[in-house]
Amino acid sequence: MQSTLILTLLIVAAGILAALHALLTKRDSRAAFGWIGFCLILPVAGPVIYLLFGINRLNEQANRSYISKLEVDNTPSIKDPVGSSLRPIFKVGELVTGKGLRACTSCEVLENGEGLYPAMLEAFAGAKSKIYLSSYIFDNDETGDRFISALRDAQDRGVDVRIIIDALGEYMSLPRIGRKLRRSGLNFVRFNPITLLPPSLHINMRNHRKIVIVDSHTAFTGGQNIGNRHLAQSPQRHPVRDLHFRLKGKVVDELERAFLHDWYYCIGRKKTESFQPSNENLTESAIWTRVVLDGPNEYIDRLNDLIVGVISAASRRVWIMTPYFLPGSDIVSALVGARLRGVDVKILLPRKNNIFLVHWALQNNLPYFVEKDIQIHFQPGPFVHTKILLIDDIYSLVGSANLDARSLRLNFELGLEIFDHRLNGQLAAHFEESLKAAEPVTAQQLREIPLHLRIRNAMAWLFTPYL
Repeated sequence: MQSTLILTLLIVAAGILAALHALLTKRDSRAAFGWIGFCLILPVAGPVIYLLFGINRLNEQANRSYISKLEVDNTPSIKDPVGSSLRPIFKVGELVTGKGLRACTSCEVLENGEGLYPAMLEAFAGAKSKIYLSSYIFDNDETGDRFISALRDAQDRGVDVRIIIDALGEYMSLPRIGRKLRRSGLNFVRFNPITLLPPSLHINMRNHRKIVIVDSHTAFTGGQNIGNRHLAQSPQRHPVRDLHFRLKGKVVDELERAFLHDWYYCIGRKKTESFQPSNENLTESAIWTRVVLDGPNEYIDRLNDLIVGVISAASRRVWIMTPYFLPGSDIVSALVGARLRGVDVKILLPRKNNIFLVHWALQNNLPYFVEKDIQIHFQPGPFVHTKILLIDDIYSLVGSANLDARSLRLNFELGLEIFDHRLNGQLAAHFEESLKAAEPVTAQQLREIPLHLRIRNAMAWLFTPYL
């Protein structure tokens, strides 16, 4: 009897402590209220699930060490490019990040694995000094083997090869690729390893960034991971379509610093030599860029604030293509405000999502968007993983982040602002071509959704802060 009473008290105490932690640490009132209720109603399962999914911040010691890993690149940034007309939109990112613009001498769009992988492997074959690679997913398949072979060949030539793979993303392909990387002798680390002893089971705080640096003069970034799944033209079960970008110029230094920032966090020691930038920030450039880091540390909400700001600055169009669309109320308000100003707001989403809860939650939100005259279109398969935000005819935001709470609050992400009419036009043409095959969402379609499915969708929507 006494042991039962003690066990009961411990269970109740666990629920109360978890609820108090949510109350004191959550910045979103809906998320706090949801977790508090969950932990108190289910005092056994609630605290366990909260431990796995709800705690999403770095502890103070890790946060301090993360910040201190790398010296700042003191190369002057460009505050107001001569002869340009980037105001007011370029000012948004400057206020969000505290940084001006970086010159980019070349920006090339690479579509799907068919366009990206040969370009990367060619760069690896010509590398002379360094290859830095960070990916959320690195599949253990034929494509993964090709990358391992190319990286091993480069390392055998004396190239400094460093690889970061997110520890959770690595589980997307079993057996995990890490064993092959170790056997190949490659310099490989996992971001926030998942272990039972000591317990480190965070589902959040994942590194979703995709960065490749070759010899400090070429960089690749965007939304594509490494694996057969991104070979859209190959006969496989679930191919994925996506875009990636090859860049040159001063922006490469910014992306290299972002990689090293994560690298020294992963290996858990301070950097002993100072960061040496390799590229000049030209005072005149056809393309201007800014790297925006975001994560559940000192960078939290940067991308969210940036997106709200640039949408609010739009005067002609806001075109969004994203695989996951569960934006917070501030982004939704910015989209509605843009439409009320007469801005052309179009959003392209996959017809069938690969995460069913996200798809159901989205269905619950669609009537509001349709009511506000925001055009939503569904693209047919294969699954489209592309992430682009186009504002007017000058601004493009690309990178790794989706428009949902997981990307904008729980993951480490990377956004790249690109100010360039040519690239914006190229991405707009890609958007318009995709739009031709897409189906618009109509009010009539939404009214025909059966009640039991509307209930399912609404219940999934309750978990929006955690999806």
